[in-house]
Amino acid sequence: MSSSGDGLTTFINGDTSGDIPILSVANPVNWGRLGQTIGTSIIATLVVGVTNVIDTMGDVYSRIFGGLEAFIEGSTEPLGAGGYPTREGPGLIDVTLGTVASAYGDAFSYSAANYGVLSLPINVAIVLVTVYITSVGLQAAASRFFGGG
Repeated sequence: MSSSGDGLTTFINGDTSGDIPILSVANPVNWGRLGQTIGTSIIATLVVGVTNVIDTMGDVYSRIFGGLEAFIEGSTEPLGAGGYPTREGPGLIDVTLGTVASAYGDAFSYSAANYGVLSLPINVAIVLVTVYITSVGLQAAASRFFGGG
């Protein structure tokens, strides 16, 4: 009993044999260790802060371009609480091309139902007129955009 008590007292009071005491009777605060601990915690806090800023900047980049991609191409939207089942949300391409395809389909079915054999030349004329109008409109927009009248 007394030998274990002597070892503990020696450890607490400081021994010069190379062991690191947890408490010195002459100076109860180990200022060197305290300074190291404070310095290490400051450095660790700065490293975590810089890491979070870098991670956030990467996340912002991916969110901006991911949102733009979802706007143009469409996205998958969760319906349930756990993320399943999902449904496809339409994007700008789907909405635009879907509307154009629907309009062409309706025009072609109308001409086929009403004009019979003449529906093929009428459908070709519809496509050519649409291409002409689109071409003239894009040329006018480009002329205005790039400084023309």
